[in-house]
Amino acid sequence: MDIELFNFLRKLIETEDGLILYALALIVIMEIVDFASGTFAAIVNPDVEYKSRIGINGLIRKVLGIFMLLLLIPMSVLLPEKTGFMFLYSIYIGYLVFTFQSLIENYQKVKGNILLFKPILKAFEHLTKEKSNDDKEDNHGS
Repeated sequence: MDIELFNFLRKLIETEDGLILYALALIVIMEIVDFASGTFAAIVNPDVEYKSRIGINGLIRKVLGIFMLLLLIPMSVLLPEKTGFMFLYSIYIGYLVFTFQSLIENYQKVKGNILLFKPILKAFEHLTKEKSNDDKEDNHGS
């Protein structure tokens, strides 16, 4: 049984289409875990305000994000050669990275030890600060 599952996964990622669907499945699984861990963190941690409105807004954002990622699949076919695949895959990897960051933040909210993830979080912060500084320079230069 286990070998059949691994063979299925190997066959799935042999093609570009399969790789995109695999990445999308990872995103959906991580989003479900992210929503559950965020809800758990809000319930357990007294410093985090637990409101149904915030949870519903988060769930709507996640569903819309997945819908937009699905919408990009047929649009990527319009780009020439392998450009569409690379564009789609880079968007999916970025989405996975930010979902992973959200999972780490939820773990921190339940007073988990994130010492192992500190270098990763610092790299994320550095990238986002660098991007926001570039955007500010572009706006002032216009």
